[in-house]
Formats: sequence, C-alpha cells, structure tokens
Amino acid sequence: MVALHDVTPAHEGRIDRVFSLLDDLGIHCPALFVVPDWHGEWTLEQHPTFVDELLRRQEQGAEIFLHGYRHDEVGHTRSLGDHLRVFGRTAASAEFLMLEEDEAARRMDQGLEMFRWLGFDPVGFVPPAWIFASATRELARQRGLWLTESFVWVEDLRIRRRVFTPALSWSSARPWRSRMTAWIGDVRTVVARGAGLVRVAIHPPDTDIPPVRNSLERALRHLVRTRSVVGYREVFAV
Repeated sequence: MVALHDVTPAHEGRIDRVFSLLDDLGIHCPALFVVPDWHGEWTLEQHPTFVDELLRRQEQGAEIFLHGYRHDEVGHTRSLGDHLRVFGRTAASAEFLMLEEDEAARRMDQGLEMFRWLGFDPVGFVPPAWIFASATRELARQRGLWLTESFVWVEDLRIRRRVFTPALSWSSARPWRSRMTAWIGDVRTVVARGAGLVRVAIHPPDTDIPPVRNSLERALRHLVRTRSVVGYREVFAV
C-alpha cells in the first residue's frame, strides 16, 4: 500500500517530484491524503490546475482521503496530557486531537462539502499525524467515510475491522531524525520481506532530504520488484 500524505497546493513542487518517482516505478494510483485548506492559506478551490491533476489520478483509481481540514493547531492550546500523547510525533499538526466534537464535525463537513463540489469522491478520513480525538472515528463513520488508519493499523470503520501494518515512513524534521529514519527505512524494507502487507507513507518533504529521498526510493524499488501494489478498498474488499 502506498499513500501520499499532506496533499496540498502548498507542496505542489514536492508532490510533482513524488508523482514523478511513483510514475517511473509504475505506481500510478497511490492513496492521496488531501488537505482542503492547508494552514488556512491554501484552499483547494483557488488552485484548479492542482485539483485537475488530483481528479485525473482519482479517475485512474487513486483513493482520496480527507486528511483533516487545515492540518495545524492554530487557535488551540495543548494540555499537559496532549503534550504527553503527541510527544515526538508532531510539532504542531495534531489538528483533530484538541477539537471539541462539534468543531471536529464542522471541519469534517466543511472539507467534505468542498471535496464533493470539486468532484472528489473520498473513501476515508485520516487525521493529521495519525492522532485521533475520541469521537473522530465515529464522526467519520457517520459520514460514510469507511476507511481510516493509525501509524500501526488500517481499519474498515463499517465493520470495525483492523489490519496490523505499521507504516514505513520517514522524517525530515531534523537532520538526526532524517538519518535515523533513513536507516530504519532500509532495515524495515529488508525485514518486511516476510510481512503479508507493507504500508508506505510518503510526505512531500521526504523529497528534500537526500538520505530520506534515497531511502524512500530504495524501499519503493525493492517493493515493486517483489510485490503488487494494492489499495485500501482492496484490502477490505469495500
């Protein structure tokens, strides 16, 4: 499984580089985790060329996921418990962790309204940084968004079935983390030979850091030689 996170016109150049790499490897339909209004400054409606490319890939079979609404924490303050929960996982991207249920529902509905107006047919919801508030999964299920995931599992909310498959992902936050996750990525690629399902999570900044970019490319090239790419719906026969 291959998913491209943080799909927003704010990352358009980086996303083009990821698409180029995936296309070269024959991976034309990664899942796309799309952010409707990145940081309140990059609404999809204002970037029709970018949207057209996503729609083209959706038509080819790419699965669209709602990935938060803004993808940031502006206007919210973390409690001590919030800090402990997200420690080491994200600097300021736990958008759906601190929202009250009615605000989480409003943002989800606003994002879905924009998606459907633009022509997207979303299949699931994944919160930024894979961090859920208690009600998030149920809100998504009520809106017909059957598929979601955390860092360690993917889930069909309709039947509440989870498949354990830790994400193979990288970090570009700091040089030492980039080198560490590149090394882990190389090791995980080897260890994954015996796994039934391997999930690769790509973030646009992965293309900026040579050790990360090279590790990502090595992992993908190895996996496409030994495995077939599957979609989320295929895993659960949705």
